[in-house]
Amino acid sequence: MVWKGMKPLLMLVLMVGSAWLAAFGQQAEFDEHYGPWRDHFDEYLETEGGKQLEAPFVPTPPEVVAAMLRMAGVGKDDVVYDLGCGDGRIPVAAVKDFGAKRGVGVDLDPQRIKECHENAQKAGVADRLTFIEEDLYKADVRDCTVLGLYLYEKMNIKLRPILYRQLRPGARIVSHDFHMGDWEGDKVEKVKGPSRQHTVHFWVMPASVAGTWRWSIWSGFHRHTYTLTLRQRYQKISGTLTSDGQEAPIADAKLVGDQLSFTAALTAHGQTVKRAFAGRISGDSIKGTMDGTVAWKAARDKAKVVGMWRWTLPGSEQSVALRIERRDGQLAATYVDGKEERPAPDFYVWGGGIRFNLEPEGGKTIYEGLVQGDRISGTVDRAGAQPVKWEAAWARR
Repeated sequence: MVWKGMKPLLMLVLMVGSAWLAAFGQQAEFDEHYGPWRDHFDEYLETEGGKQLEAPFVPTPPEVVAAMLRMAGVGKDDVVYDLGCGDGRIPVAAVKDFGAKRGVGVDLDPQRIKECHENAQKAGVADRLTFIEEDLYKADVRDCTVLGLYLYEKMNIKLRPILYRQLRPGARIVSHDFHMGDWEGDKVEKVKGPSRQHTVHFWVMPASVAGTWRWSIWSGFHRHTYTLTLRQRYQKISGTLTSDGQEAPIADAKLVGDQLSFTAALTAHGQTVKRAFAGRISGDSIKGTMDGTVAWKAARDKAKVVGMWRWTLPGSEQSVALRIERRDGQLAATYVDGKEERPAPDFYVWGGGIRFNLEPEGGKTIYEGLVQGDRISGTVDRAGAQPVKWEAAWARR
């Protein structure tokens, strides 16, 4: 958060950054990402009510708003949210121009919320709009189907695990100019504005598919058994498929919302056949078809995620732990190093898989693993080093 009195420092950072990039012929890149914020630093300070803001209000041009809503495919069944909504132009346009069922804007600045209500009245759609004066990190977005953002990257990264906990698979997210760190967008488009080129990033919230899935398919009088082991990083998945004792890596894997598809080259009776699987995920089940015609229905093994997980740091004998527990109905994690405890805010549970980053803002110490019984096996990835294997064991305390 940027506090009152830091404006000179921020201006100095911008000037130094601008000079450095210019020296390397990258002034255009600097202007593209930071230019829109330069003239609004007074709004970094605080609202009339004394609330401190993390980002200034920089209006999104109407043509960019329209591009964002088009990319998200907004229609009559959508509930469109904007976190850090400014004057409410995205929710207003979603309802008025794209026919969205409802629009919701959240902003901490009471002046912006006042402008939201005024703009909703002018547009004649106030009855389908709600504006809330609230910290965007505390907003309840569980009924959101489309989320609009114009926040800088650090805020998007802080918001990211909250979105994964609350948004349903298939929800769409569009962000003006700023991305989500290592969560790659499903689509990126350039949009020409009145004075510069803008970037719109687009994501579809994926279902949680990590874990071990099992099913069987009858072929004549023979019952074929299948075991699918999936690892997940956001919408990217990998894994293996075992059929009748023969294991093969999956290929062409794609996860879009609750829709999963992949292929696997399976060997039986000396012949290798490429099979294509597609299905819809619903909690701990997948229902779909193989090769477009043969029905299959898989169930995921229950994964025991909650508890204390201990391991020894690579290259040392130091024992550390991750405590996973439920708080207010949500899973949360705490990293335990001896007597020192610190929350792991960038924490995700993808069914039977977990991921957490101990330094989401300033560095990278990313742990990823698959929960299988009383063990988690995966990798730890540190900045500047090759990923190494990581394994944790469940402990009572």
